[in-house]
Amino acid sequence: MDAVNRRSALTAAALAGLAAATPAKAQGGDLSGYAVNLDTWFRDKPFTQRFSLARQAGFTVIEFWKADRGEGMDAAAIRKLADANGLSITQYAPVAPKFGDPAQHGALVAMIRQVIADCRTLGCAKFTLTGHDNVEGMSREAMLAGYVTGLMRIAPLLEGAGITALVEPFNRVNHIGHFLNGSVPAVSLVRSVNSPRVKLLWDFYHMQLEDGDLIEKFTASADLAAHVQIGDVPGRHEPGTGEVNHANLIAAVRRAGFKDPIGLEFMPLDDNVQRAVQAVRALGV
Repeated sequence: MDAVNRRSALTAAALAGLAAATPAKAQGGDLSGYAVNLDTWFRDKPFTQRFSLARQAGFTVIEFWKADRGEGMDAAAIRKLADANGLSITQYAPVAPKFGDPAQHGALVAMIRQVIADCRTLGCAKFTLTGHDNVEGMSREAMLAGYVTGLMRIAPLLEGAGITALVEPFNRVNHIGHFLNGSVPAVSLVRSVNSPRVKLLWDFYHMQLEDGDLIEKFTASADLAAHVQIGDVPGRHEPGTGEVNHANLIAAVRRAGFKDPIGLEFMPLDDNVQRAVQAVRALGV
């Protein structure tokens, strides 16, 4: 064997040995533990094209915002596209009325009836519930009381349908105009409702901006978390672009017993999907 070929053979052997010694997640981990958000990824493409793009990127689970998107794009059309691309839907985020105001509780009930029907069509059993916009002329205490009363009113409907509402608190840095921010009031609020079908959406992007101390706060109330989302701070981009140690965070979430797909509700930096996928793969499941 000449010197050039011998050098090539040694290089190939060294690379093979390195690959064998490298953890699977560093080579390219499983994406089954994650749900790509079709409203924050593939933003330069029409919504209808994002299903196939999600599958091509390696995802099998999706989430998105509203189901009724106009121009014939409703829950049935979304389910058809998901099925055609081999995708399951973990949850979605319909628009809710401002039900801190008790005058909106009738609208809330009507919305929940539609959500239950849409969840059955979509094949999912969870949906995001916000509706904690500030109401002019009401104190924060009154709005919180109205919000809890509204949740208690819809809880029997959700329990009967087997559908879980994911109460999502925001943050006061860049989501101005809401009375439910951070984990502390949200945990107290959901515990007071005391329904197996009213839980928390634990969005670590919001929690980092509002709370910090992510692992300890999540672990203390992990029994209330029915969905988890990630996005680095600042910028709400993929893991590795900001200050959060997502490898440690995801490991803690899994240790705490959360087994469902984790939502990727962030915008890939510079819309570089390939780089964002690799950052998620590196986390493991």
